[in-house]
Amino acid sequence: MRPVRPFVLLARWAAGLLVVMSGLFLLTEALPGDFADGVAGADRGRAELLRSQRGLDGPVLIRLAHWWASLLRGDLGTSLTDGQPVLPRVLDRLQTTLIVAVPAAVLAVLAAVLLALALAWWRGRPAGARLAVVTAVLAGLPEVVLVVGLVLLLSVGLRLVPAVSLPTPGMPAWSDPEILLLPILALALPATAWGARLLRGSADDLLAGDVVVSARRRGVPARIIVVSHVIPRWLPPIAQAAAFLTAGVLGGSVVVESLLAYPGLGQGLASAVAARDTPMVQAVSLVIVGVSLALLMLADLVRTEAGRR
Repeated sequence: MRPVRPFVLLARWAAGLLVVMSGLFLLTEALPGDFADGVAGADRGRAELLRSQRGLDGPVLIRLAHWWASLLRGDLGTSLTDGQPVLPRVLDRLQTTLIVAVPAAVLAVLAAVLLALALAWWRGRPAGARLAVVTAVLAGLPEVVLVVGLVLLLSVGLRLVPAVSLPTPGMPAWSDPEILLLPILALALPATAWGARLLRGSADDLLAGDVVVSARRRGVPARIIVVSHVIPRWLPPIAQAAAFLTAGVLGGSVVVESLLAYPGLGQGLASAVAARDTPMVQAVSLVIVGVSLALLMLADLVRTEAGRR
């Protein structure tokens, strides 16, 4: 199998981004009403004036072409709500999202590896069956229910953290560590369950191998078996799962941040959609979709390279 060349991956990423972002632009335009309707209400004359001033009165395909042309020049446009460039605002929100997304992704990958290993090690035992049920429930739990449950447990019940994750005005989010726990857990827990399910099959195969079976029969300690015989052969599936989980964490931030009022990309996207601020919607979506596509292609590359070797 021939190795995948970098320019081929870049072309695939660009093509995927073109299709997804163009579809999102057209879908947003197909929704009833627009920014002008939201501001002007029943005043049709004012609405038409706003559309003309904001450049919303042209054919949708022409505006889509203009958006792509501006993007190629590094211009993501200006917000319809205040006329300010959206790029600095998106970069600021991206930094805020990464403060919770990176720890959540790292925690999810590590926990998923341990959970998948436990499920495979205890396969056929009552403990393994109970753990599998908990994993399935956690993987299928809606994010809204999970966030509400965490708030009730950690904020209302134990009073460990605030119920909303609002940073101190004028201060970065990391300056208030107590507000980060809820979004990190809300992002990491479902990703852990999904990661364990992704890794369970490969863990079963490794533990069923002759080397591992022989070592277990000889009474070799479990930690030595895992470190010496399982982890080295398990690295490609772990790397692939890590890319998938990181993309999932980034996508899940839209719901989690909105529910917890955490001022990251997800909350910014929800606010922009509510205000029908199309440039802000497109800019935030561009970052989320672009990074997610890159991570998914990285996962595919890892799988391809592992199969080639």
